[in-house]
Amino acid sequence: MMQLWMKAASAVPYTDDVCGSVVVGLLNMASSDELSSHIPLVFWNWLNKRPILPSECVAFLPSVTESVVQTIHRLGGVELIASYLHIIWSEERVPWAQDVMGRLIREGLGGIEAAGYRTDLIRRLDHVLDQGQGEWWAKKEYEELRRELLEVDKKAMKILTGTSSNRHPFFVY
Repeated sequence: MMQLWMKAASAVPYTDDVCGSVVVGLLNMASSDELSSHIPLVFWNWLNKRPILPSECVAFLPSVTESVVQTIHRLGGVELIASYLHIIWSEERVPWAQDVMGRLIREGLGGIEAAGYRTDLIRRLDHVLDQGQGEWWAKKEYEELRRELLEVDKKAMKILTGTSSNRHPFFVY
């Protein structure tokens, strides 16, 4: 059944609505222990298209689970990790499993090569926080994830410049 679904999804002309439906379906299948191991690597690339999900699609996104996060991290690629977070963070969604997402940020988005992705995700969280109509504690969770991104970015910049936070690089005056 999954093979037929993937074949059909790949054959339909691309639109944002189709991509959003495929991404929601993919993440729901990934949340199933029975189905997740049968998802071909190439199909995860749908996440990198980063569809803007309407509220009716956001409601069908599965909760963040340790197994899905581990799969995305194992598949590697900063772009896939950033795309996953970009999709699941929404002003209409409570950021459950903050500890799992925080670990994904620390382990998958560290380093200099992820700088642009961290910046993009910080902008995404700024948008979610500005637009969000949710509960105060949901905003608090998103603010904590934003702080986590900023901390990872700060550590990467220390590596890049070779300085600690209390010193300036010799070439900056």
